[in-house]
Amino acid sequence: MTVPINRTITGSAARWARWLVVAAALLLLASACAGGSDDSGDDAAFSEDAPASFAASDEAMAEEEMDMDEGATSVRLASGGAAAEEDMSDDSGTGALAGGTPTVLADLGRDIIYTAWIEVEAVDVAAASAEATQIVQDLGGITFGQQTSTRDHVYTTLTFKIRPAQFSAALDQLSKLGELVDQTVSAEDVTGIVVDLNSRIASAEVSVDRLREFLSRATDAEGVAELERELSARETNLEQLRGQLRTLRDRVDLATITLTISEATEAVPETSVLLEAWLAAGDDDPCLGFADLSAEPESEVGFCFQIENNGETTLTDITLSSDALRFSMDDLVVPVDMDLERIEPGDRVIASLTEEITDGRIAGRVATRGLEIDVRLRALPVADDGTELARLARTAAMHLYVQEDDSPPNFGDALSGGWNALVAVGNGVLLVIGALLPFLPVILIALAVAWWWLRRRRARRAGD
Repeated sequence: MTVPINRTITGSAARWARWLVVAAALLLLASACAGGSDDSGDDAAFSEDAPASFAASDEAMAEEEMDMDEGATSVRLASGGAAAEEDMSDDSGTGALAGGTPTVLADLGRDIIYTAWIEVEAVDVAAASAEATQIVQDLGGITFGQQTSTRDHVYTTLTFKIRPAQFSAALDQLSKLGELVDQTVSAEDVTGIVVDLNSRIASAEVSVDRLREFLSRATDAEGVAELERELSARETNLEQLRGQLRTLRDRVDLATITLTISEATEAVPETSVLLEAWLAAGDDDPCLGFADLSAEPESEVGFCFQIENNGETTLTDITLSSDALRFSMDDLVVPVDMDLERIEPGDRVIASLTEEITDGRIAGRVATRGLEIDVRLRALPVADDGTELARLARTAAMHLYVQEDDSPPNFGDALSGGWNALVAVGNGVLLVIGALLPFLPVILIALAVAWWWLRRRRARRAGD
C-alpha cells in the first residue's frame, strides 16, 4: 500500500512532539526532587553542625549588607522612584539665607533638619531673654538650654526646639528682639540617610530572627554558645541603628534655633594723638632738627613739638610740660594759622621753644654729661555732642649733650671760683652747726658740770 508522503511527515512530527512533552515533564520532576533533597540536606547539616550552617548564612548576610551600603543610590531608587532619586541629588544641602527665612512646606515628602543661629544686641539682656522664651512658648516650642555671662560683656545664649511649621515665624519674631547682628539658617535633607537606616534595620531584624531560629534548633553546646554571642552582637547593632534613627527623627520633628542676645554698648568715637619732638642748634629751624643733639657750652637750643590729631574727636585743654625744661604754655611759639587750644580731627599743630645753655647748664640742669629731656602731652577729647571722653597722654624724649669748656680760666673765672669755694666752706660750717643744734642743751649742761668740777678742785687745792 502506498502511503502519501505528507501523511508520513505529519505522523513523525506528532511522535516527536509527544516525546518532547514527556522529556519536559521528566526534567521538571527531577528538578523538584533535587530541590527537596537540598532542603533535607540543609536540615541534616544544621542538626549535625549548626555553626557551619550559621557561618554560611552569616557570610550571605555580610554580602547583603555590603551590597546595601555600596548601592545606597539603588536603595533610594527602589523606595522613591526616579523622581525621588532626582530630588536626593543633594541630600545635605545647607544654605544661609541673607534676606529671610526658608519657607517650610508640609507636602515635600522629605526628611529635613532645620537649624538656625541668630545674634542680636539689646539694651536689656534679661528682658529680651524673657521675651524670647515667651515667643517660643506661644509658638508651641520649648527652651532646650540657656547660658548667661556677666563678666566682661553681658550676654545670654538660648537654645530652642520648635516644630518646623513654626520655624519661619519664630525666626521672624526672635530677630526683632533687638538689633540683628548675624543670622544663619540651614536646611539639611536627610531623606537618604533615613532610607538607608530603615533598610539596614530591616536587614538586621531578619538576621536576628534567623539567628534566633537557628538557636532554637541547635543541639550542640559549642554551636549554641557561638550562636548566642553572634545573636547578642546582632541585637546590639540593631539597637544602635534604631537609636540613630530615633535621634534623626527627633531632629527632623523639632527644628533647633540658637539665639545669642548681647548687651548693646554705645559706640565710642576713636581718640588718638601723636606727639613728636626735635632739637636744633643755633638759628636753625628746630622742626628740621634731630632727636639727639650735641651743643656748645654757651649757645641756644631750639625745641620743636608736633601734635597731630589722628582720632575722630576734637582735642581740647592741651598742655605740654617737661621736668627737664620747666617751661609754661605761654613760652611756646605757635604759627598764626594754627591753634594749640583746639585741634580738630586730622589737623596738626607745631609749637617751638628756645632755651639758652649757660655754663653747660640748661634750665638750671647740668647737661655736660648728657641730659634726657622728656616732654609730656595731655589732651581732653570731646565728641560731636559735647561729651568729654577720657584724657589722652603721650610722651616724647630727646637727648641733649653739652660739650665741656676747654678754654683756660681768666680773672673772672678765678674770682668766681674763689667765691664759690668760700660759699662751699660757709655751707659746710652751717651744716655742722645745724647738725649740732639739737644737742645744744646737752652740750651746755656738760660744760656747766665740767666748769663746776674744775672750780671745786681748785678750791680744795687752795685750802690745802
